[in-house]
Formats: sequence, C-alpha cells, structure tokens
Amino acid sequence: MKTWHHIVFWIIVYGLLTVIFTDRFGGRMEAFYYVSLLLPVIMGTSYFFNYFLVPRYLFKRRFVQFGLYSIYMLVVSVCLEMIAAILALLLIVFYGINENAVLFTDVFSMAGILYFIVLFTSFVLLLKHYFVDQRAIVELEEKQAQLDQGYFTIRSNRQTAKVRFDDLLYIESLGDYIEIHLQDGSEVSSKEKISHMERTLPDGFMRIHRSFIVNRAKITSFSREYVMMGEKELPISRSYKQEVVRKLNGT
Repeated sequence: MKTWHHIVFWIIVYGLLTVIFTDRFGGRMEAFYYVSLLLPVIMGTSYFFNYFLVPRYLFKRRFVQFGLYSIYMLVVSVCLEMIAAILALLLIVFYGINENAVLFTDVFSMAGILYFIVLFTSFVLLLKHYFVDQRAIVELEEKQAQLDQGYFTIRSNRQTAKVRFDDLLYIESLGDYIEIHLQDGSEVSSKEKISHMERTLPDGFMRIHRSFIVNRAKITSFSREYVMMGEKELPISRSYKQEVVRKLNGT
C-alpha cells in the first residue's frame, strides 16, 4: 500500500478502537489513554507479521520457522499489551479520571481485537499479492502471444491498428498520449500509457527515458548520453542510464 493508505487505515483503526473501548470502559478519556498506548503494539505486531514473517518464511514455505516465530510474536505482543494496559491505568488514576477503572482484566478479549486487526491486514495484503501475481501472469501471456504472432494491436483513432515489432523504431510519450514511430516514417498515435507498453512489449524493447522506449535492434549507435535511431537522437535519462548501458554493452 502507499503511505497515505497506511495513514488512513490506522486513523480508521484508531477511531474504531476508541469507540469500542469507550463502551467497554464507560469513559472516553479511559479509552483514549488505552488506545493511544495500545496502537503502537498493534502496529508493530501487524508490520512485523505481515512485512517480515509472512514474506520471509511463509511465502518461502519455511513453515516451521514461521510457526515458531509467530508464537514468539504472540507472547511478546500480549506482554506489551499488558504493559500498555497498566500504563493506561496509571495515567487514569494519576489524573483522577476514574479510579475504579481496571483496564487489564479482560486481556483475552483485548488480545482478540489486536489479532483480528493483524489478521485482517494480512488478508488484505494476501489479496493484493494474488491480484498482482494474476496481472503479471496475464502480461506474460500477452508478451508470449505477441512474440508468437510477430505484432501487437493498439487502439488508434477509434480503430485497432496492427504494429509489427520489426517495423517499430521507438515509442514517444507526449503527455496524455503516445506516438509509435515506424521505420517507414509513419506514426501511430494512441491514448495508451507508455508504462503499459513497457510492461507488455517483449525484451527486445528498452525504456531509456520516461518519454521513450526504443527497439534495441534498430539502434545504429549509442553513447552514455543518447542512442541514435537512424538520424534521430534520443536522450538517455540519468535514472535509466546504468541499465541501458549494461544492456547495450551486453553485460
């Protein structure tokens, strides 16, 4: 997820937990203190489980290590949750908000809420990985199909145009559309994004700039700063330079 997705998600979690514990403890301030101290435990457990244990052990089928470290995580997180509850109680008593508040007697239900959030975030991430993998499979199938037929199709001027790989010199991004420059000097315009073209074109094509994809077989000469496509000089941007030079030098 993007950074702002994480921020929005945890703000929502914070608000829901505050509502839940307000009803449980009978006071908003008690809930505020408890959730404020509990949330770091929930976030730490969630990120450790989903971004360390799952990719490092579960996805790599190291099930014994995954189970063992998950148990360690459960024990540590419950201990931290107890500490958060005790600190919240001390704050409440210190400020005289509710001297009868006992926030750590129902640890199991609180732990249940914590692990529900952790597992929910894990479920969301697994769904995301599934759809990303499915998209990658579809793109690989599209690439293979294009290689087999020797051309690709693209929407241009409300029609479907066929472009042969051997005829394509380079693709140029021009704001909200792209131009496909062909060897005979003609051009095909499309609303397709250059990033999509980069993902779907076969390996014989190479991104050299945020605005250019070139056919490596049609490069007549090159340096570390540009490539020549016949008489046309196209710049190599700094962010692509190392990879472009490596590919063109065959290393």
